[in-house]
Amino acid sequence: MTDYFTNVQPDHWANLLWAVSAPHIVRDCGLPLLPPERQAALREYFAAGENRARLEPLLATYLTERPSGRLGIYFEDLWGFAFEHHPQYQLLARNLPLREQGRTLGELDFLVRYLPESCVEHWELAVKFYLQVDGRHWVGPGLRDRLDVKLARMRNHQLPVALGSTASAELAQHLWQVSRQWALVPGRLFRPLCEAPPVSAEINPQVSNYWWATPSTLGREFAVAAREAGMGETHNWRWTRLPKQAWLADGGYAVAEDVGIHTVIEQFSQQAAFRPWCIAARYHGSEQSRGFIVPEDWPHRAAIPPPSAPDSDSNTDTDTGNSKPPQH
Repeated sequence: MTDYFTNVQPDHWANLLWAVSAPHIVRDCGLPLLPPERQAALREYFAAGENRARLEPLLATYLTERPSGRLGIYFEDLWGFAFEHHPQYQLLARNLPLREQGRTLGELDFLVRYLPESCVEHWELAVKFYLQVDGRHWVGPGLRDRLDVKLARMRNHQLPVALGSTASAELAQHLWQVSRQWALVPGRLFRPLCEAPPVSAEINPQVSNYWWATPSTLGREFAVAAREAGMGETHNWRWTRLPKQAWLADGGYAVAEDVGIHTVIEQFSQQAAFRPWCIAARYHGSEQSRGFIVPEDWPHRAAIPPPSAPDSDSNTDTDTGNSKPPQH
């Protein structure tokens, strides 16, 4: 059986470009979302050929020195590199803990100086991959995280704590004062392959065109759903399981060996997987579709979310009413 950890190699530069420019999974959600023009400026700089030639080897070394199996940390590492190498930013602090009388109140993801305006900015990052379980709830594949809980925590704790008296006193020691805050919430949203419920207005339809399915549903319904969605015949598509560092950029990975859809389903069933797998379909080397294959009992386990799901920035362990698997 193919070892997917070595079978798929992520493209770190493609992931960097995705990290600095990927759209937020929500909109109009009460968070100070980083505006598109700031994202576009970041991407333009790192997408320039001369900058890639100079910086890509440095990124490889940077990540080698910071090995991590957690996607949230990898995502933060990409941003740390971006802040260190983009001429409009000065990285002041990362993961800065705030403590009061021995008690940790929180941690600030990034403090940066935005040089064009000479102001100190506090950034909170959360890369998220959620699966829709009903009209209101989106959960992480490991069922340890929920979209509504995460957004509430960012609004009510992670951003306000940076403006409190404890944070102000800590930052004043460095002659820093936060002038502006930004939230960054990129990722992908996955809807049921069949009979997907509608989505709320805060969901960004640009990132909610992915799917999830149980093995039985995937084998029985995918080809039909793909044809109905205008994607044509899928029998020649080749499939692979994606490790977490390949969850970011579209096609931001290299595959040594891929298989047919029924082989993926068989591998998943043989391993008696308790957690979902992220899988992608490719044709002539180009990604055609991406989704999660989940255990047969996963929908039942996901259908009753806990009253207060614990926040986990590593759910990463991250429309228009169209329930078919669209092309992206």
